[in-house]
Amino acid sequence: MKTLKKSLGLLVILILTAALLSGCSQTPTSSSETGKKASRIEEIKKAGKLVLATGNYRPFEYHDEKTNTVIGYDIDVAEAIAKKIGVPLEIREMQFTSLIPSVQNGQADLVIAAMYITDARKEVVDFADPYMDTGMVLVVRSENNDIKLTSDLNGKVVGVKTGATSEKVANELKEKGAAITIKSYKETVDYLLDLENGRLDAAINDLLNQLEYNKTHPGVKVVGEPFTKSSLGIAVKKGDTELLTVINSVLAEMKQNGEANKLFKKWVTSPN
Repeated sequence: MKTLKKSLGLLVILILTAALLSGCSQTPTSSSETGKKASRIEEIKKAGKLVLATGNYRPFEYHDEKTNTVIGYDIDVAEAIAKKIGVPLEIREMQFTSLIPSVQNGQADLVIAAMYITDARKEVVDFADPYMDTGMVLVVRSENNDIKLTSDLNGKVVGVKTGATSEKVANELKEKGAAITIKSYKETVDYLLDLENGRLDAAINDLLNQLEYNKTHPGVKVVGEPFTKSSLGIAVKKGDTELLTVINSVLAEMKQNGEANKLFKKWVTSPN
């Protein structure tokens, strides 16, 4: 009996010793493994900046030649969002077709570029609440009195912007039977200049952008009423709900305190 008790006691000691040695040999768990993942806003704060992807589209975003900085309605909105988060704004200008990929691959945190909210875009990015309503219009040379409606475009060459709603609308007109030739450009200003110089018969553009352009280019005019109705939205990476919440809160505050109306008067030519 004494031998059995002695053997059991030795076994217990061996088990405890093995457990102790096993515990000592384990790699300690780092605080990053045990802690919660940093929130999206914390990530932006840690980076020390909010990165905006934008284009060149008056009066929403464009270069001020005097200061060599990017200014416009969208830039002021982006600055308000950055201020809410507590970081400076970094602006990255790019071609329109590169805007959405920039938030998808993490090069930018958000896109504000007078971007129309469409079903196709909602499949690849998330949009904040709309911040402005607008629509597409026909643009012709000032002396042209023959084109007044989209039905007058048969046999005409029409300028649009690559990857933008103007190109989508033109393709839809063609699919519905309009005998038009579509010519796509990287920048809106390029096809509007070609229109002025007689290399195009007409163009399709956003109403608000066109009214701004017409202020310094009397050689073109808007004809008829907008034939589409759309809303402008701020895009973020799919699933970036925390940043969306901040953006929506800023937009709501700006609307409530009158700042949105002030910005509209400051930057946008009202169609009324």
